Amino acid sequence: MLDVYLLEDNPEELKQLAEHVQAVTKSLQIHAKINSFQSVEKLQQAMPMADVHNVYILDVDVDGDAEAGLKLSRFIRQSDMRASIIFLTVHDEFLPTTYKYQVEALDFIVKNQDSIHTALTRDFEKIAQKQHIPSEYQMLVLRSHYEVFKIPVQNILYFQSNPDNTHQAFLFTVYNERRVVNMSLHQLEGRSPEFFRVHRSYLVNLMNVQSFNLKQHRLKFYIGDVTVPVSRLRSRKLVELLHEGQLVHW
Repeated sequence: MLDVYLLEDNPEELKQLAEHVQAVTKSLQIHAKINSFQSVEKLQQAMPMADVHNVYILDVDVDGDAEAGLKLSRFIRQSDMRASIIFLTVHDEFLPTTYKYQVEALDFIVKNQDSIHTALTRDFEKIAQKQHIPSEYQMLVLRSHYEVFKIPVQNILYFQSNPDNTHQAFLFTVYNERRVVNMSLHQLEGRSPEFFRVHRSYLVNLMNVQSFNLKQHRLKFYIGDVTVPVSRLRSRKLVELLHEGQLVHW
């Protein structure tokens, strides 16, 4: 399921946009939850955890700020590298500005064009295709001290924060290896759709999850007897992901 976040300060245009998205996702047989906002502040307060299923459709000009949507996209990208971002504007000359903000926008739709439905259909088709890329073919490029290395996502069990260095984490692999990674858990979260933050100190690879004990609040992997704690706040979302099979195939 996609979590779609709409930002548009005009109530009527916001309603029309939601109707467009609902019609497009229904025609493509994509399950989508649509969240509508008229202010940047309200959307920021409701932002979800990093996830490849997040889609942001942002009006560029909000409440008189001609670059409000662009500024918000930078804020989104700081914590969510895998989300899809689509801009709406009446000024197509703003297109070069998106590169200045370096947010890797999926599209830039001009509001007054007659084919907004067509543009959204094209965009959601791309989003659907992106989410069906098999994770076993994904490779991560990471840095450990002064060494840069590549590792298949399928070989990762979990990351644990380094209590002595907030800018580092420990990587644990299916081969019982432990390596220092020069990134925080916050930075690692959006690197793969398989990663989920189950605890403030643990980021797990859901591909390798075997079971989740709801009573003990511990997650177990297929490899060995390794378990990690799951916070009560993250338990509900974890169960949803496992049950829906969005990221894990049982």
